[in-house]
Amino acid sequence: MHYFITGGAGFIGTHLALRLLSQGHRVTALDNLSSGSADRLDGSGAHLVVGSVMDRDLVFSLASDCDYIIHLACVVGVRLAMSRGCETLRLSYAGTENVLKAATEFDKGVFIASSSAVYGKIANFPVTEEDDSLLGTSKKASWLYSVGKLVEEHLALAYFREQGTRVKLGRFFNVIGPYQTGSYGMVVPRFIARALQNDPLPVYEKGLQTRTFSYIEDALDGLEILLARGLTGEIYNIGGTGEISVLDLARKIIALTGSSSAIEFIPYSSAFGPDFEETTRRIPDISRLAALGYKPRYCLDEALAEIIAWHRGETQRRISVPGGRILKGKNDSAGETG
Repeated sequence: MHYFITGGAGFIGTHLALRLLSQGHRVTALDNLSSGSADRLDGSGAHLVVGSVMDRDLVFSLASDCDYIIHLACVVGVRLAMSRGCETLRLSYAGTENVLKAATEFDKGVFIASSSAVYGKIANFPVTEEDDSLLGTSKKASWLYSVGKLVEEHLALAYFREQGTRVKLGRFFNVIGPYQTGSYGMVVPRFIARALQNDPLPVYEKGLQTRTFSYIEDALDGLEILLARGLTGEIYNIGGTGEISVLDLARKIIALTGSSSAIEFIPYSSAFGPDFEETTRRIPDISRLAALGYKPRYCLDEALAEIIAWHRGETQRRISVPGGRILKGKNDSAGETG
């Protein structure tokens, strides 16, 4: 098949593109490289187009020539979304609508990547796809990312209901792996990079907030199963199992790296300013995806070991398919990547 991936040079997009290429598929990746990297796909065989999902003509052109669209492009992470609120919301609505219009026009199936952030402050754990969202006040800029992802979901489902667009949606939960950067607030790469330098690990407040992490290979397994067997017009949680506090995560990474790093406790207000509000838990119910055959293969220790090895330069991607191309598109200023 020929897959068109928006945000295809980002963290998830890169891993997905390399996996699809290794299976013999063709891949066209669209990315403006604001937080993605062309080097990751260099020599892979992917057709990388440098441009934006805000460029309607470009999106339509690329969509017309593919078999399936995977929409990962967005402003990456809560920290970046807080500083680029207008851009975050424009991309969530206008960029996603360009993708959905193209999918409708050319009758292509399309996957829309959402996030566990849409659940907000919900207190029901583990959270199911049918649970309500509970977001904080619009005075808190930290909810911009969640709102943007909810906009994408509502828009996608409206196109499904009203236009018959063949849409599937997945909510990713704290995906981690090689190529992920800590520059936009992702905790695992930040902690590992600092631990390997024996620098202090910054833990916000008391570090009692908990998360369920999903290794990238498991997340891609879930995505593949969803694409093959998932229902059109349905939403699926894509995540791992287990639960760990941020404080225990810091301690675990220090132990696994053999680091002499200390742990520094920092108030949210010092790190993010007054407009930040955190969710205390984020644990997925993955039974809907499990019913289709999904089962995570990596425990957290195994995932962290792989990421630490990558950070140390001890492992490299084994997939290399020669012959990639890079093309320039219009309007490549919008900051999105998968």
